Amino acid sequence: MRSPDVVVVGAGPAGSLAARHLALAGVRVLLLERATFPRDKPCGDGVSYAGLKVLARNGLEEWAAGFTAPEVLRVVAPNGEYVEVRPPALAPGECYGRTIPRRLLDARLAQSAVEAGARLQEGVRVRRVEREAAGLRVVADGLTVSAPLVILADGSLATVTRRLGLPAGETEMVAVRQYLAGDDALAGLLELHFQRAIVPGYTWIFPLGDGRVNVGSGAFTAQTRAGGLNLREVLSRFIADQQAAAGRLARTRPLGPPRGHPLRTRLDRARPYADRLLVAGDAAGLVNPLTGEGITPAMESGEIAARYAAAALESGTFSASALAAYGRELRRRFLPDQRAARFLRLCLSSPGLLDRMVRRMQRDSDTALEIGSVIIGYRSPRTILRPLLLWRILT
Repeated sequence: MRSPDVVVVGAGPAGSLAARHLALAGVRVLLLERATFPRDKPCGDGVSYAGLKVLARNGLEEWAAGFTAPEVLRVVAPNGEYVEVRPPALAPGECYGRTIPRRLLDARLAQSAVEAGARLQEGVRVRRVEREAAGLRVVADGLTVSAPLVILADGSLATVTRRLGLPAGETEMVAVRQYLAGDDALAGLLELHFQRAIVPGYTWIFPLGDGRVNVGSGAFTAQTRAGGLNLREVLSRFIADQQAAAGRLARTRPLGPPRGHPLRTRLDRARPYADRLLVAGDAAGLVNPLTGEGITPAMESGEIAARYAAAALESGTFSASALAAYGRELRRRFLPDQRAARFLRLCLSSPGLLDRMVRRMQRDSDTALEIGSVIIGYRSPRTILRPLLLWRILT
């Protein structure tokens, strides 16, 4: 293979879709992945309605249809009261989301990039990106390659991106999840537990089918540091509690150890571009700061990055000022939702307010549906900021 036009670092949802779209446009793409597929990734495994639309337009609708589609959302307040939300049916063939294990989703997306013509090299740990006269040099263990442009999609750890000084600050959220087998609850029952110890974080139970569930806890790094909060202990106690989730987990067994991962939620503090560089996905701070969902914005940003990379190759212009338009588009697309989500997080940061919200949802099915639609990613968090709805939630 001739020297690539673009090197993509990281074959997660952002990197693989960037590589796929560039390859479809006739661009020579080298996609580098540190691990070897199929590889695990700590995550809630939830793909939202919007995420399914991304998969569909990339030819993966039929493949995605084979995974569990949650049908009922149970929201549990800190005081133990709960409400169940059952959204109305969508058009035939559509659903509000699916739970797709990341080891399967990421492998399939990487395969789709290869099918489009990208070259994938697995087991390659990229150490650094260096500037040279005619482009950039990517230095990895056992590999050095040059290209006019590099797309960094190295996740929330952002190991390479941080060395270049592009993401600002530290990660804002952290989550721990574990897979369990033996769940005998309704196959489509998705649960969110707003536990007092980690509010405004929460613990989730996401069904995967065949009695398997993804159970995890997410909180904010400021809580874990200031209060000595140990999320692994929080999750362990929740799973061991015979009364938690109405006994749903009492007879389950672990399928592996718990695994944790940090999350970046501050696009407003990131600079997702530089000379000959674009940053996509979690490394660009695109995770939802209310729910912690990052798969959909990662996939969308990969598509956007591919478009700007292709335009830069066509024009031969790779300066930061030229690529700044990519950063502006990311901000237009994602910042309004992030700001709304952050505001809602502040509004619901007290256990008392969350207790009140759940009681309101119990009495008012329309409000329950609005809030549930935001939680599962079907609607933008901005929809809750309508004054009347916000008043209903907080009073």
